[in-house]
Formats: sequence, structure tokens, C-alpha cells
Amino acid sequence: MAEYLSCVFIDSFGRHTNRRYEVETQALKADYGTLATAFAAEIEAITDLGLVSVTLLRPLGVDFAVTAGANIDVGATFNGLVYDGEGKQASIKMPGFKLALVDPDGSIPIDQSDVDAFLDRFLQAAGDILLSDGEQMSSWTKGSLDK
Repeated sequence: MAEYLSCVFIDSFGRHTNRRYEVETQALKADYGTLATAFAAEIEAITDLGLVSVTLLRPLGVDFAVTAGANIDVGATFNGLVYDGEGKQASIKMPGFKLALVDPDGSIPIDQSDVDAFLDRFLQAAGDILLSDGEQMSSWTKGSLDK
């Protein structure tokens, strides 16, 4: 299975862009660090962008079939309250959401077992996945199909 260096760049306007580069498998974990450090120096020599991070991506081999008719444009957004956020709200998006889980009005019941299991991963009480700001949620309030 392929491994990648994922690079996040920033411009002078604060905008980020990502690039992923496939790398050959290294013999030792430390070799990935050596490779990433050298590659970052080479990138710095050819771009005006800042390099925010270089992350090693090692896919775990989790693979499942694509459902016929799947469409990345059919996305869903889930909203909720951030844990210790003093009322701060946050949201996450899921591309290619299954239409069978969407009510006729475009809402998504967040208490459906599959949806609930996914969203629970982000809850402070039981979750192990963080939002992009390193935060967790105290509760989810709604889900809806993107327009």
C-alpha cells in the first residue's frame, strides 16, 4: 500500500493549500523523518509559500466498495455545541452522504444508529476524534443535506 507525505502550505493572505506526494516505503520510522526534512528543504528552495506541516500518511488498508450512484456532491452538514466553548457552535461535513438516511425535508435525524455512532466519535464524553481546531463537541443539534 502506498505511503504519502502530506504538505500544508500557506500564502501571505493566510490561505492554505494541500499537496500529497507518494513516497517509497522506508526501512525505519526515522528514515521517514529524514526524508521529510530533506524534502521540506527542497520545497523551500522552489516556492514562496510557507510550509505549515509535513505529515506522513500510512493508509491502514481499510477498503469498502463504492455504492452505485454515489456522488461526492451529495454532502451533509452536522451542527452542534463545542465542549467548554461557552455556546460556541461548530459543524462537520460528510461528502457522499447516503440519501436513504435523509428525511424528505432534507433533515438528517442524528439519533439514527449509524449517524449517532459516527457523531459520537467527536463527543468529549466518549469520542476519540477531534474537530479541525482540536476541539470536541458537547452535543450535536442537527444534521441536514447540503444545498
